[in-house]
This record gives sequence, C-alpha cells and structure tokens, in this order.
Amino acid sequence: MRKSFIGLLIFGIIGLWGAPPGFATSTSVDALIDKLVEKGILTEKEAKGLELEIAEDEKMMREDGLQQGLPEWVKNAKLKGDFRLRYQYERKETDADARTRGRIRYRLGLDTKVNDQIKVGLGIASGADDPRSTNQTFTDTFERPDVRMDLAYAEYTPLESVKLNLIGGIFPRSGYLWAPTDLLWDGDVNPQGGAAHWEQAMGQWTPYLNTGVWMIDEISSTTNDRVDPFLYYTQGGMKFKQGDWSANLAGIYYGFNGLKGTCPDWSAATNTGITTSSNGSCSAGALRYDYDSGGVSAELALATPFDMDFIPEAGVFGDFIANIDGDEIDDSTGWSMGARFGDKKVAGPGQWQFKYIFANLGKDAFVDFTPDSDRYGGRTDVRSHEGILEYGINKNVVLGLDYYQSKRIKAAENPEQIVQADVNMKF
Repeated sequence: MRKSFIGLLIFGIIGLWGAPPGFATSTSVDALIDKLVEKGILTEKEAKGLELEIAEDEKMMREDGLQQGLPEWVKNAKLKGDFRLRYQYERKETDADARTRGRIRYRLGLDTKVNDQIKVGLGIASGADDPRSTNQTFTDTFERPDVRMDLAYAEYTPLESVKLNLIGGIFPRSGYLWAPTDLLWDGDVNPQGGAAHWEQAMGQWTPYLNTGVWMIDEISSTTNDRVDPFLYYTQGGMKFKQGDWSANLAGIYYGFNGLKGTCPDWSAATNTGITTSSNGSCSAGALRYDYDSGGVSAELALATPFDMDFIPEAGVFGDFIANIDGDEIDDSTGWSMGARFGDKKVAGPGQWQFKYIFANLGKDAFVDFTPDSDRYGGRTDVRSHEGILEYGINKNVVLGLDYYQSKRIKAAENPEQIVQADVNMKF
C-alpha cells in the first residue's frame, strides 16, 4: 500500500513538473527514488519494484497515446500472410530425366475497415504473371524475382440482419464461389470483376446464393467490334448441420460471352480450336465454343465416424460440370470425387488430414486456363489421382506431402508423376 501511494505521489510530481514521462523517468524520478531510499522511506527492494512498475505504466501511457493518435482505418487494419518452402519432383514417362525444383511462395495481405460496412483489401504475392501460380523457382543465378499485386478489392456489407456481401476488384474467390475440388479452378486464381454472396441461417438449414460477373480479357483494338470476353455465373446451394452430420449441395451455371473465336492468354492449348500456346500467350487458333456450362457440387461430412476419436472428421465430396454450348460437342463433361479423413483444418500441433481426389476432365468440358496447374499443366483431356497428407508440427506450421499421378485421356497418355514436399507457415 505504501509503495503504491508513493508511486502515485511520484507520478503527481511528474505531472506538476510538466516533464515528458520518458525524461522524468530516466532523470528526475530516479533521483527522487534514490532520495527516498536514502531517507529510509523505501527499501532497496521496494525501490527496484517501484522503478519497474513506473516503467510499465509509462509504456502503457505511450501506447495509449499512440493508439489515440492513429486514424481509425489504421486501428482497424489486419495484416496476414503465409510462406511456403517446397521441394518438387516431376517426370513424364517420355522424359529422359526427372525435373527437381526448389520453390517458395510468399503472400502478404492487408485489409482495413473504411467504415462499419465497407472493407478494403490489398495483397501481394511472389511469382510471375501466371494467374495459376504464385510459386517462385530457385533459378537464374540468384536472380531477385518480382513481387506482384495479388489482390485489390472493396467489400460492402450493407445489412446487419442478413449476411449479404458485395465485392469488386481483384478478390479471393473462396467466399463467392464454392467448389470442393480444384477440378475447374486452381487455388491461385483470383477473379477480376464483381460478385455477391448471400446466405440466411434457418435452423439446421442455410440456403445461400453466389453470383458475379468476371472479366476475362479486354479487346484493345479500336477496329474490332467484338465484345470483351467475360463470364457470369449463378450458384445456388443449401448447407445442412445437425449433430455430427454436415452437408453442402449446390448447382451452378456459367455463361461465357465473347470467348468463342478468341485465343485466350494462358490457354493450355487443349480446348478445341487452339493449336499452340506458349509463354503465357495463345499464339495460334481460335476457340470453337463459348463454354456455357452447368454443374453440381456436393459434400457430406461426419464428425468422429464410428466413434473413432483418432479421426476427428471424415467426408466425401465431388464436382460435376457439363459444357452445354452445343449438342455436337465431344468430351463435354468433367467430374471429380474424393474423400478426406482427419481434422477439418490443420492449423495446430498434432492436427492432421489425408485427402484423396480423382479427377476426369474432358477436352471441352470447361475452359483450359483455370483448372489446377499441377494436374498435367492445367490441361483438359486429363485423368488424375491425387493424394494429400498434412500434419501440424507447431502452431500455424504445417508439413505437407502432395502426390499427383496424371495422364491424358484421348491424346497420347504419357503419364506424369509430381511429388511436392512443403513446409507451410501462416502468420
């Protein structure tokens, strides 16, 4: 009690002197405490404790003052990111030698509230301009690689009673299009345009709707009267949760405009009409179809199946897509199915998950510039098996092992194997 009273007295004296807290603590306060020890009012032990207490209070005062001086958008800012270190082995049957690569991925994101309804986000990432990869390979004699803009968006939440989100810019796809596998969409693809997500919980059931318009390209020629290629989509679904059971079922329609007759950038040159594609640019041919498509996605999960505590959750899932742009299309369907066991998400020590996915994507089932780039270079006309094992070794530190075995369906099979060993760190 005596030490606390003396501490308050000292701070009062500092206030009367009008000296800056840092100056007073380092000079006047030290001298005052020494004098109190000399007079026998404080012991040496009490003096040391009081110095520490005053220093801690001073630190809190400085932090509070700094916080009060910051703009609201800075106070509301959230910074997050991840770093991945990878070893990759890949080989096709006809290759004379295997290819091995060291690779990294670094992503850093910042979002902040403009007000209670609007949030603005920004993200940067490693890698070149390939929309399906943020990997940077160790190469070119220690060359310093570029960092690219990965995200730049504004998100608007107009209502409090209903979950309704509107977004525009270059934004993360996951909140505005649900797909349980990467059959059609590589995880690194961030759409450009606008989208909306609505959902409303009704007891065990939660209906939802995703819709949007995403730009694909701009026709820069002033003499060309073509429409700039874009896609629009509508996905309606229902989520269910009761006890240990959960499910998600959705149907989707994709409408592509202005795509037929073009030669898209980053085409894998497997859709009908494209004959050559290299260095990220389509250099020959023109697409025969517009790729209007309809599909279904589903997932069913059960916590602790058969009361096996060592398996926190098990689930099955899949996607189906069909090109409905014309009756004459061959190889117009694609589908994937998979199963997972373990934790729903691996983020902490001892957590784990194993996942298996089988994918079969016909030549013209969907456009060939968006599917998973690790599945035979992102091509269509591909059949693939994939196994993924993840294990958490510490908080936000995960070891991963991903194995692909893929081959072409109607073209020369030439099977390919890819092994990826990862260390993932999130912050």
